[in-house]
Amino acid sequence: MKKEASGIIKSYILRHKRAWVQGIPAVILTTVFTMAVPWILRHVINILKGDGSTKKLILYAGAIIAATIIQGIFRYMMRQTMIVASWDIEYEIRNDLFSHLLKLDRRYFDSTPTGDIMARITNDLESVRAMVGPGIMHFIFTAFTFLTAMVLMLVINLKLTLIALLPLPLITGFTYLISKEVHNKYSKIQEHFSKITAEVQENLSGIRVIKAYVQEGNAVKRFGRLSQEYIRKNMNMIRIWGLFFPVILGFTGIAIMLVLWIGGNMVINNVITLGDLVAFTAYLMLLTWPMAALGWVIGLYQRGMASMKRIAQIFNTKPVIISPPSGGIKKEIQGKIEFKKLRFSYNGNYVLNDINLTIQPGQTVAILGHTGCGKSSLISLIPRLYQVKSEMLYIDDIDVNDYNLECLRSQIGLVAQETFLFSRSIESNIAFGDKVSEGTIKKTASIAAIDEDIGAFPSGYNTILGERGITLSGGQKQRTALARALAIKPKILILDDAFSSVDTSTEENILKNLKQVFSKCTTLIISHRISSIKNSDFIVVLKNGQIAETGTHDELITAGGLYTLLYKRQLLKQELETL
Repeated sequence: MKKEASGIIKSYILRHKRAWVQGIPAVILTTVFTMAVPWILRHVINILKGDGSTKKLILYAGAIIAATIIQGIFRYMMRQTMIVASWDIEYEIRNDLFSHLLKLDRRYFDSTPTGDIMARITNDLESVRAMVGPGIMHFIFTAFTFLTAMVLMLVINLKLTLIALLPLPLITGFTYLISKEVHNKYSKIQEHFSKITAEVQENLSGIRVIKAYVQEGNAVKRFGRLSQEYIRKNMNMIRIWGLFFPVILGFTGIAIMLVLWIGGNMVINNVITLGDLVAFTAYLMLLTWPMAALGWVIGLYQRGMASMKRIAQIFNTKPVIISPPSGGIKKEIQGKIEFKKLRFSYNGNYVLNDINLTIQPGQTVAILGHTGCGKSSLISLIPRLYQVKSEMLYIDDIDVNDYNLECLRSQIGLVAQETFLFSRSIESNIAFGDKVSEGTIKKTASIAAIDEDIGAFPSGYNTILGERGITLSGGQKQRTALARALAIKPKILILDDAFSSVDTSTEENILKNLKQVFSKCTTLIISHRISSIKNSDFIVVLKNGQIAETGTHDELITAGGLYTLLYKRQLLKQELETL
């Protein structure tokens, strides 16, 4: 069930109800003591007109100073409670949002630009905080100031109060129209900001490609066009928003002018005292900021809710791949894998059809085939990176969907086709999967044949890698990623074209090490080099999403099918390279 943006933000506000319970009285008391100053001033002026004494003037002056100090104290308290609560709410939403993002499936990230996600978790969240903190605080302050001022103005004179309220319907109508338009335009601004963030993120990630193809100028032009459009959208909103304060202040100025004109005549005719007029005018002046603040608060609300709707879209995206409601099966797996009439599709387009295959624990199985035949899709289903239908994939004779997701993945080592390393030390990257001892790190680095390379670095295992491991070569990155997968001591090891940047002799050496050390580990290897996989227990050849052939290297060569054709092509390529 989808949650509305208002419902989500309400739940966070209620978590901090103590702050509002303390903050709202502070707001009210701030208003009370602020309003007390004109009322005291009213009596001071009336005394001056009569037979005032120095003692009374000192008393009233002390009262004004005391009221000002007290309202300052309560103003500080209201900020310390409500504004601090808004920062806490931002912190909680950001943490919950990040935690939720980590639960979402791979397909969500395949279809959502990283820059768009970053814009929502930063810029949009800041708008939400402004709405929850300053927005709520100033709304309460504005509302109570308005009500208090109205009551005191009515006490002074009903006629003057009605005159002062004449512009109110116009202000209300104008505010409604402006706020509605601001909401629509701000939603478009935030959407465009996501595009800018996505463009920056993509360009920085692909900076080497941009430089290699001398496309810096075109990248600057594209970014410039996006920035100009962002400015244009903001200017459109500012042109509308810029009308608000002049119009509000204009209406307020008209009200003040009428009050001074009519109220002045009332003082002359002894209907009200001069002190009454001064106090009334002071209250009217005090209403100028609430009137202006009302527009500011409405702007914060419109921006905050527009941003909260974008954040709610992430919260309302539910992960498809989850553990069973009961928590799922938690057990140490042996490594048997069985595919039964498996079918798998991306957006309705089937990439795997009628896959029937059984892999026994400890076996090394190679998967071969042309690009796009479904190799990576097949092995991605084992750790449930994509959702697979029930009764199509079994691990240790148990449906893969019945396992606890965390327990299952913690026992599967995956070296993906696209190697990703974090901007941390080599040691941290290898130990990333779990709490790994220094001995295990060095042992797995040796198996992955990366230990000598690491030893040649000035800082050894403490060498800090650049973004995505840019300081390492392609082969070094792949071997570091392999060491990371081995460090968790997996029961199932999946190598998705993990040696494409490694020379043949090093690859054969690594596979020999794996066989010796991880003899009980089920290993699946996707590789285009037949020379490296010919010693596997058996080989699976895929064609157009189906199993075309299975067997050992010798059996498949004897069969004279697709495998033989691929083998002969590679032999011919090797001969040509030696000429």
